[in-house]
Amino acid sequence: MFRINLQTKGVIITAKQKSQIERKISKLKKYFNNNEPVTVDVILSDETSPEKGGVDQQVHLVLVFGKEKIFIEEVDNRMMRAFAYAFDRLERNVLRYHQRKVDDKKKPGGLRLEKVLGIIKRKK
Repeated sequence: MFRINLQTKGVIITAKQKSQIERKISKLKKYFNNNEPVTVDVILSDETSPEKGGVDQQVHLVLVFGKEKIFIEEVDNRMMRAFAYAFDRLERNVLRYHQRKVDDKKKPGGLRLEKVLGIIKRKK
């Protein structure tokens, strides 16, 4: 199960922007099992105020799967650019996690057995 929660605080996004965000986030679906629940929270907020100065658009991406949680935050003066930077970081983290998971599956059977057989062959 893959679920995307989109929240905005002080920001108005168009239907096109919303569909772009959902389409990009749904690309991460391929890295997860269909059985495990995955939730992606996308929080878009406007951090502009007279005290702070500037026009800061902030993006929070929170990916929760199993016991793992990945939290990414980006700030830029344009919302979609901040989202693009945050998504790139999130994708790298998910890919790193996925690669570790794949490597762990390969290690116990084949690699260990080859080491054991290699040790036995050397002793003869």
